[in-house]
Amino acid sequence: MTLAGDHIGTLAVHAGHAPEDHLGAAVPPLYQSVTFVAPDSDTLEAINDGRQRGYVYSRIRNPTVLAAEQRLAALEGAQSAVLFASGMAAVAGALDPFLKAGDELVALPDIYGGTLRYFSEILPQRGIDVRWARSLDATDVAACVSPRTKIIYAETPTNPLVRIVDLPALAQLAVQASAMLVVDGTLGGPLNQKPLDLGTHLLIHSGSKYLNGHGDVLAGAVVGSRDLTRRVRSAQQASGAVMDPHAAWLLMRGMATYELRMQRHNATGLAVARFLEQHGAVRKVHFPGLASHPDHQLALQQMSGFGGLISFEVADAQAARRVVDRTRLFGIGPSIGGIESLISQPGNTSHHSVPPQRRLEMGITPGLVRISVGIEDARDLVADLAQALEATE
Repeated sequence: MTLAGDHIGTLAVHAGHAPEDHLGAAVPPLYQSVTFVAPDSDTLEAINDGRQRGYVYSRIRNPTVLAAEQRLAALEGAQSAVLFASGMAAVAGALDPFLKAGDELVALPDIYGGTLRYFSEILPQRGIDVRWARSLDATDVAACVSPRTKIIYAETPTNPLVRIVDLPALAQLAVQASAMLVVDGTLGGPLNQKPLDLGTHLLIHSGSKYLNGHGDVLAGAVVGSRDLTRRVRSAQQASGAVMDPHAAWLLMRGMATYELRMQRHNATGLAVARFLEQHGAVRKVHFPGLASHPDHQLALQQMSGFGGLISFEVADAQAARRVVDRTRLFGIGPSIGGIESLISQPGNTSHHSVPPQRRLEMGITPGLVRISVGIEDARDLVADLAQALEATE
């Protein structure tokens, strides 16, 4: 299919779907079938051998999943994408084909709690050593790199402190070490940042978040060059951590409005962050769109927008709980990136599995509150937070 343009808003609507290939259907069809029959044995053998393009079994390849993968790859300007059943399945899927017993993975310290658990519990069981950098600074990361380092792993922006990682510096370090740079870019998304253009080898998304945007799909993705994703896909087909076709169809529908939603998340997130920064009960706001953020200048270099994830600190854990419980528009829940606004204490949600002392070392204080700003009117969200913060004054 020839697209009418190559801008992200156009790709989000058209990439991955050619109506002429589907009886003229304007909306991509859902192929829920597990099995695809061949007209004869020669054709089946040709498909299995890769000599002919086709479909045999949905664990191997499904038309709806493939269409969603092509759309995401187009949004990222990448050669290929592989969809997984969840974000954590994508994390494992991006790493496992490239690590073996005796290898090392260097991880930056500010990462999602589920990923931290995978690094702390699962990888060591496979004989893989995880070395933790002291900070996000490339110098501290370099201090952890050894001849056994195969992967440098980072998130940007990070969850929940919304820090920004210097991707070109890490990419250079990875090249010098003959290692791969793997980045979770969920909180940025293809509208706001392009990690692959900055030297990242494999990019991970939790597609459940901004890409889908409607809170009704568990999804993960690994995006990158075809040489690398071919190995990811081969391991996925063997392990079976594939995406269900219906989930892929919902993800594809969500991506169609991705640019519009992200523009609203960016604008409303900045408005809410500015309100929080001037509120007397708020001690600190973590949002890279604010000039007060330690990574603001780096964010301006690497990002074109800052999303809707904000964390802020109040006096203590009790004050944080009062704020969370008093909000009316913000639902108390663990996810991010949806059309609806959510609020939580990271210690009860995203980083609940992380020991309390480790959370403190990561900068997750007892008074930290995390909000995911949805697409509601900014004035209503500000008013809701204002009345909730009254409980702390």
